[in-house]
Amino acid sequence: MRWPALALALLLAGAAAIATAAPREPLRIIGAVIPPLSYMRDGVIAGYCVDLVREIQRRVGDHTAVELLPWARAYRMGKEGANVILLCPKRTPEREPYFKWIGPVLESESTFYALRRSQVRLATLDDARALEGILVPREFYSYQYLRAAGFTNLEPVNTSQAMLAMLMAGRRPVMVLDREQLPVLLAQAKVSPDQVEPVLKLMSIHSYFTFPLNAPPEQIARWQQALERIKRDGTLARLQRQWFPETAAHR
Repeated sequence: MRWPALALALLLAGAAAIATAAPREPLRIIGAVIPPLSYMRDGVIAGYCVDLVREIQRRVGDHTAVELLPWARAYRMGKEGANVILLCPKRTPEREPYFKWIGPVLESESTFYALRRSQVRLATLDDARALEGILVPREFYSYQYLRAAGFTNLEPVNTSQAMLAMLMAGRRPVMVLDREQLPVLLAQAKVSPDQVEPVLKLMSIHSYFTFPLNAPPEQIARWQQALERIKRDGTLARLQRQWFPETAAHR
């Protein structure tokens, strides 16, 4: 065998060995415990993002099970290139380079909330900077946004449920939460809605599904096309009315 042919054969054999040694890991679909987007309800994984991803799966013929993990862990896995679809992360400039994005699937309004009895009043973000502390979910887009804006009084919390408990106990004067999450969160904690009030809107932002950067382009196209059909035939609007009855009128 001549040297050029031998070199080519060795190169192809090496590439095949690498491919054999490091196969692409199985696809995983991961959400976080963020009711009503994705959470455990009566022992079953449920939520708006769960129903939506399952409808897309039905249309594209995918049977991957949905999992729930702590958000910080799931986000780290996706950011590091694991073969995962993340359910409903917000699309921000900081996150943009790490993923392929499918959507949008939901518009959210992030808001500062306080106990009504506390009489907290905020007119601007500068007023929020002066607070004793701001409860915010760890590694959520709102935490990343406020940290990048120079806030030094953030108190990251692992779950929204723990964050609400800390607010109710008076540990900190405000929490930051998406408007869509509040009704379910209050109901789960058996807190009357009139005990918590919005005191300042932070931003409006859209949720997406994310794929790893090396996901096959044809897979991305199938999922995006299925989502567009779901929007056109009214399925998306129906799911939003089902899961967000309190806010559907404002969409």
